[in-house]
Amino acid sequence: MMNAVNATSKLNESKRQQILDGARQVFMDNGYAAASMERIAKTAGVSKGTLYNYFENKESLFVCLIQSECGKSEELSAPVRQYSDAPPEPILNQIGQQWLIGLLQPNQRALFRIVLAECMQFPELGQAIERSGPQLAMQGLGQYLAHLNQRGILRIPDIELATEQFFALCDAGITRKMHFSVSEPTEAQIIAHVKSAVTVFLNGYRV
Repeated sequence: MMNAVNATSKLNESKRQQILDGARQVFMDNGYAAASMERIAKTAGVSKGTLYNYFENKESLFVCLIQSECGKSEELSAPVRQYSDAPPEPILNQIGQQWLIGLLQPNQRALFRIVLAECMQFPELGQAIERSGPQLAMQGLGQYLAHLNQRGILRIPDIELATEQFFALCDAGITRKMHFSVSEPTEAQIIAHVKSAVTVFLNGYRV
């Protein structure tokens, strides 16, 4: 009996993920306003009845999809604790590159554009992205900067502000130009931006 229950649960979760995969494609390709439950059902390969069994309406499906995508962003927070006693330069370079490359992934770019267009109607979506992506990255970096501060390597009066400054230095116009379709950054540009950001940041806060 237990095996049957587990199999049913797994089947339901599999079907739910199938629907989310279809919805992702439709929303990414068409945006929220132009997407329809009928098109989502067709893309997902399910009937409209099945779709409505899982999601009450397009709004609830959209919110669920964005929250699901946000849950995949935890890798933006680098595992800095295991490198806490190493020199700061390579660690900060790793953190900056990992964060910036994550932001430039096609899924993250499409997600950002959709939520930016719809955040007035769904403010919780922007808040979910902040909690599941940038906030995690800031917490990870903030812990590492606090460690450097305690060791006397850096003197940082405001850890939260310093984390914002570091990520802003790493970006330095890359994401703005990308979102406005001005230019696509190369790997060499990302490495150069982050390396320069680390130099400027450490020069500003080093004891």
